Amino acid sequence: MREGLATPLGESRRVYVVCPVCGHAFRAALASTYITVGREADLCPKIPGRPSDGAQVIRSSVTMCPACSFASGEAFGDLDLTFDERHGIEERLKEDGLLKVFRKGQPPWLGFHAAEVCGKERSLRSRELGDLCLRASWVCRKEKERPFESTFQLRALRHFMRALQEDDLLGRELAVTTYLVGELNRRLGNHREALNWYVNAGRTTEGDPRVAWLDRLIDRQSKLAREEAA
Repeated sequence: MREGLATPLGESRRVYVVCPVCGHAFRAALASTYITVGREADLCPKIPGRPSDGAQVIRSSVTMCPACSFASGEAFGDLDLTFDERHGIEERLKEDGLLKVFRKGQPPWLGFHAAEVCGKERSLRSRELGDLCLRASWVCRKEKERPFESTFQLRALRHFMRALQEDDLLGRELAVTTYLVGELNRRLGNHREALNWYVNAGRTTEGDPRVAWLDRLIDRQSKLAREEAA
């Protein structure tokens, strides 16, 4: 059963879902459409309205079970977990330190953290795990939780670097991932490291007109990193 909800940012829907790990049924809010007015240099969408409104939209890309804390960026109904996967996920969630501390308070980034924990047990690609952490950093920025923003940027960076080694990335995905390694290094204060990765990212685009926007971004952020490194 679905119930549509009009919002200033677009349209969302509330969906009854069943957790594939513990079987708990609950209603989750999912954003089906929303308006953007561009993106920041780390590809965070610029969403009209208050920053907290934008954070809410980004948070809706992950569903988290309120009973056991299982979380995923995929629709729960599309998941078919084995018994061993469910058991492994339950054990990871029970032992996770951040979930033990923050489960009751439910900070805005918690669903992404839980999805990363569950994703490791499900053997998701490093690129997907990095994307979860990157989105968590966007939410933290909009909610002005700077220490956690840096924490998730570092986690995203590590996943993306592992993805470049292990995930056989090609084309646009390779170019964007390489660029994000540079941009996250810059945001974390590693300016000279960032410059090296921007150069690597430029090599992956090979003048492809479909990613001309990325070439422009690489050029702009490279100049910024040089200024910051001086």
